[in-house]
Amino acid sequence: MRIGIDGSCLANRRGFGRFARQMLVALAEAPSRHEFVVFVDRPSSPEVHVPGRFERVEVELGEAPSRAASASGRRRIGDMLAMGRAVARTGLDLIYFPATYSFFPVWNVRRVVVTMHDTLALAHPELVFPTWQGRVAWAIKEHAAARWADRILTVSESARRDLLAWFRLPEEKVRVVTEGADAVFRPRPPGPQSDAALARYGIAPGVRYILAVGGLSPHKNLPRLIKAFARGAPGDVGLVLVGDLGDVFHTHVPELRAAVARTGLGARVNFAGFVPDDDLVFLYNRAYALAQPSLMEGFGLPPVEAMACGTPVLSSTAGSLPEVVGDAGAFFDPTDVSAIAATLGRLLDDPAERDRLARRALRRAAGFTWAESARALLACFDELEPKSSPPRPREPLRTNRPQQRARTA
Repeated sequence: MRIGIDGSCLANRRGFGRFARQMLVALAEAPSRHEFVVFVDRPSSPEVHVPGRFERVEVELGEAPSRAASASGRRRIGDMLAMGRAVARTGLDLIYFPATYSFFPVWNVRRVVVTMHDTLALAHPELVFPTWQGRVAWAIKEHAAARWADRILTVSESARRDLLAWFRLPEEKVRVVTEGADAVFRPRPPGPQSDAALARYGIAPGVRYILAVGGLSPHKNLPRLIKAFARGAPGDVGLVLVGDLGDVFHTHVPELRAAVARTGLGARVNFAGFVPDDDLVFLYNRAYALAQPSLMEGFGLPPVEAMACGTPVLSSTAGSLPEVVGDAGAFFDPTDVSAIAATLGRLLDDPAERDRLARRALRRAAGFTWAESARALLACFDELEPKSSPPRPREPLRTNRPQQRARTA
């Protein structure tokens, strides 16, 4: 088959972009008889890598989807239709969207596959979008994607159950294709390189610290973690929060700083900002544990990355996290500050238990690989290979705007 891949979320620095980038690389390395075409918006083109094995089509847009599809932004209808026209002219059998985050209408394509990572923004829109307009736009896009798709993929059994219930979908329409840790995340011994990485983010080489990695968004539940840390962690332990301080998604950094001030933690809490992977691997390795207190996760990639470095996880019981972390974590109710504090305190008081969990973490992480994810994705594509009876036709959306020209590079 000739398969198209939406590459307009590749430039995103959060989980959607990481999933798309890692899957693209894994697909390029997997044996396959299919041809692949990756559609990239020209504003993002300089920062996007497409493996040489794949054809690359660049589409002229007014704004990069990775910037327009923000918590308070809005994508232009003309830009979405320009992506759709580029796809329609390329002679595809199937189009794959690694995330509905950058979904756009398509036509003249036999099959559509989308990855829907979770139902967070539908079930708890107030945690993701600061305005009602953003909530409505996202709901419309998600329902359109679910209706358009021949197959919906998601990243955990927990997310699959949520999607089946939310959209009232038939069981066979939704499949699980999990995630994995990038090869950069592995055990790294302490040493000058590690010390230098920590120093770049103001972390003293000998300090014990709890690490949290991800967006500084309301659903990450960091205010409760900060309160719990103030109660349960000794004074010589630090808390390092890794996350983009200028994210396009909904963040509440002022509220987090206010929570730190209220608890009197001061310099014990380090807002490290965005940390590239080459440094992040050292922050994972030197951390006493990773804290993942989320109110909901479709998968939870930071726990897998931490486990791949041999770092145990202090984990919420919400969403997919128990499924992903398994026996490599200590769990708590994310809505109970006292429970978070008690779990944190017990692990800090018991280094032997911490070491047992660390050994389990390495074994647990080995079960999540991007190579296996690519194999599962290709198996889904193979199931949808055209047979004798054609699928239902999709009519193009009508517009009076002039067409924009797609360029092939």
